[in-house]
Amino acid sequence: MNLTIAIALMGRTYIDIGAWWLKDEKGEPLSVYAVHKTIEGTENEVTRHTLTRARDGQLEKANISNLKALARLCSIWSGKNLTVDDLIVEESDN
Repeated sequence: MNLTIAIALMGRTYIDIGAWWLKDEKGEPLSVYAVHKTIEGTENEVTRHTLTRARDGQLEKANISNLKALARLCSIWSGKNLTVDDLIVEESDN
């Protein structure tokens, strides 16, 4: 019964990389296609679908290697050392 209560209080958890998304010289966000081209063939390559979902804060399921790649990409883009935990957003139902 306690497990049921704990689950009911948990909100949505997802990955959101929008804060670190690359921008062009005018400050406009780059397209997913353009960003994907910059990472294509690198150790941090993820699919365009994964990039889109993560950029839009809709990535709720991912494998560990994709999460690590996203954290490394955001670290590069921001110039700060970021971890997977920094990318996770946890909403509460309260």
